[in-house]
Amino acid sequence: MIPDYHSDDFATARLEDTVSLRSAAREARATLYAVLNRLELNDLEGEEQPYIDDCLGALAILEEALR
Repeated sequence: MIPDYHSDDFATARLEDTVSLRSAAREARATLYAVLNRLELNDLEGEEQPYIDDCLGALAILEEALR
């Protein structure tokens, strides 16, 4: 069964569910930083800026969720 993170049941998630979500968010953050670094190093012409902006937005969301 796939969890519905938009349902009311999500607000009453068990502690282990929350811990696994935090773990997943940390992994996603690490992946985004790796992609961002690779994009920035190779983007001499500014062509990748939309992707860089998307990564930065996603990172901001994850950082807030991990607080």
